[in-house]
Amino acid sequence: MIKGLKGLLWSLIQLIFRMEIKGLDQLQPRPTLYVSNHNIGALIESHGLLFEAENKFQGKHVIWGFTHPSIFKVWGIRQYYEWVGAVPATYDVAREVFSSGDSLLIFPGGNQQALRSVFDYKKNSFRDSHGWAKIAKENKVDVVPVTFRGSHFVNPVLFQSKLLSKILIFPWLVGLKWLSVSVAQILVTALLIYFLKSFNVSWWIIAPLSVVTFALTSLTIIFPFKISMTMHPRIETEQITQDELEDKVAAIMNQIYND
Repeated sequence: MIKGLKGLLWSLIQLIFRMEIKGLDQLQPRPTLYVSNHNIGALIESHGLLFEAENKFQGKHVIWGFTHPSIFKVWGIRQYYEWVGAVPATYDVAREVFSSGDSLLIFPGGNQQALRSVFDYKKNSFRDSHGWAKIAKENKVDVVPVTFRGSHFVNPVLFQSKLLSKILIFPWLVGLKWLSVSVAQILVTALLIYFLKSFNVSWWIIAPLSVVTFALTSLTIIFPFKISMTMHPRIETEQITQDELEDKVAAIMNQIYND
């Protein structure tokens, strides 16, 4: 699936978002934990890294992607993510990935981090996230920090809300505790309502369809903002403590927009 998508999309993505990529020599065919900052442009980030891995490994080494459990609750979306190598974010799955000789990609902070306001674009959750470091230490694998710059502007998030997720019911039911309100969500939902009303569809049908559409379009991309991806030198984890590992990676993440 990755190979096919790469052929169809990668050149187009690189052209539209003027992708700048550095540090590809850090992609090595051995068990590695790739850990990255998380933005609203998550689809570009995750697919971009996987496309480059396919270029280098030609299917001989796999990078699996830790994914929020809510993804696997929505039919259609679940199947797609499984096809591109998404796995549920659990410690047992991580152990299985590394024991098979494969690698793992983790975006600490989950959807709360990815759906943060565009006004907080510099913020990251690495000082508060510890699971990724625990996984690296327990499985004795190297860590390669990956930073993305610019990908939080492809769909400006106005704010995020846990209460809104509960009010709309559907997001909360599928496990989305935080829900964003972004420019793309507003535009897409408004267009859907306009289209359905033009055919005199009842509000009893429009309302639930609008809620689902609003909840599922948070990662929609509408602006071709320049994106850069940098793979930083790998960190050997066996000779340092978990706290030292977290400090090293957090320091890198805090410098994303300071260069």
